[in-house]
Amino acid sequence: MSLKTHIPPSSFVALRPRFVPCWLLWPALAACGGAMVYSSFVDPVIPDFARLSTIGLDGLALLVAILVMPRHFIVGFLGSMLPFVISWRVAAIHGSVPGMASSTIAFLVFFVLYVDCAVHDWAASRVSGSGSLMQWQVATIRIYFGFDMVGHFAEKLFAGFHSFHHMAQLFIGFGLPSGGLAVIAAGLCELAIAIGVGMGVLTRAAGVGGAVYYLIANQYGRHFGDGFTWNNAPVGGWEYPMLMIVLFASFSMAGAGRLSIDGWLIARGWMPRFLQPLCVPAAPDHARQDS
Repeated sequence: MSLKTHIPPSSFVALRPRFVPCWLLWPALAACGGAMVYSSFVDPVIPDFARLSTIGLDGLALLVAILVMPRHFIVGFLGSMLPFVISWRVAAIHGSVPGMASSTIAFLVFFVLYVDCAVHDWAASRVSGSGSLMQWQVATIRIYFGFDMVGHFAEKLFAGFHSFHHMAQLFIGFGLPSGGLAVIAAGLCELAIAIGVGMGVLTRAAGVGGAVYYLIANQYGRHFGDGFTWNNAPVGGWEYPMLMIVLFASFSMAGAGRLSIDGWLIARGWMPRFLQPLCVPAAPDHARQDS
């Protein structure tokens, strides 16, 4: 069989906050949604379909935080944080002060939950003798750089018509014949990288995809012709693009680790065997199945 249900191994038991309750996130995200409604209809600085983006994404983040996070912290945390960060970015693009302020507070709650979970897991690993600090170091880097893509695709896909058309004109300037289609394609690629690397979904494949995407995108952006240093004129050198390429490519080696959707699914035997090589180089002992 390709799937097999498992009781989560003991190494996953501590992957949840110990002292900070998950419900603290609920009013924070509800306040974000309220701020987006205010900035969309009362003091309408958020335009057209960006209103649906911010309100809908904050609503999705709240729904996941309520329904999923208390039972499955890893999935709920990552699944709630990504739509929340997208909404936060769109609010910032349009200068929504209430949206940015409430989102900053909600982010601090996310951060405290993350730290509490890390400390709980580290304490448990000291008792069991298993190392976890390196896992958390890698997870922190992976989540940050994966979700860093939000700053790129949010303005392409979620920030409204004006932002979309502005990006389309920029892409035409890069020599692409159809700016609008290129913006959509680039935005979807960046969204896939955020999900794949940031949330840890088919992480090895996402790492390769992210590296290839950055290689192609920065060739069109002409960064490789401006030398190494990032602040070289006119568009900047290849220092930053190469950092992203190497970083994304590195996740094709070992995958995402435990704090990921991949790790959560594999630990429970819910990841199909044919997809496991796209997640980890070899299935963990608790996920190996009989032939």
